Amino acid sequence: MTTHRPPNCGPAWFRGANRLLDGAAGLFQTAAELLLTVMLVINFANIVLRNTGQPSLLWVSPWTLVLMVWAVFLGFFVMYRRHLDIVLGLVIDRLGPFGRRMARVLTALAGLAFTLILLAETPQILTRQRGTMELIGLTRYWLSLPLLASAAMLTLHFLTDLIGVLAGWADDDAPGSEEAAQW
Repeated sequence: MTTHRPPNCGPAWFRGANRLLDGAAGLFQTAAELLLTVMLVINFANIVLRNTGQPSLLWVSPWTLVLMVWAVFLGFFVMYRRHLDIVLGLVIDRLGPFGRRMARVLTALAGLAFTLILLAETPQILTRQRGTMELIGLTRYWLSLPLLASAAMLTLHFLTDLIGVLAGWADDDAPGSEEAAQW
């Protein structure tokens, strides 16, 4: 688990919040990896069955879709928390230290606005997703729960990042491509 903040920077509550968010990112990553593993296993089993003349498992395709949606939604938080999102490094690097800080502030504000709007819409999102998914038996609103969990964690991430940048507790440097390759 990597973090891009100086480890002893800021007050104890700030360091603790970052440790909790880093831990949550580890849990979200593990959950996404487990979901991908289940997808691999059930699809492999389905292929083996079909190639041995057995009937196809009809439930594999819809469950694969659900598991993929869940893995992607859980991965949103992990990518932003670990700073593996796409950045305009060519432009940002030319802004200098103050410009990089302001870009990070704007990113945090935009992220907060997006996640807070998404979370504010949660009651409507959940009420609109009615009905049961065929061959799965789950109510459609289950598709949104990982997205809402990521949005809640991203809200806390962007808030702590904004506080850290404005207070001078956060590192200005973005991780390099070697960090992304490790993940």
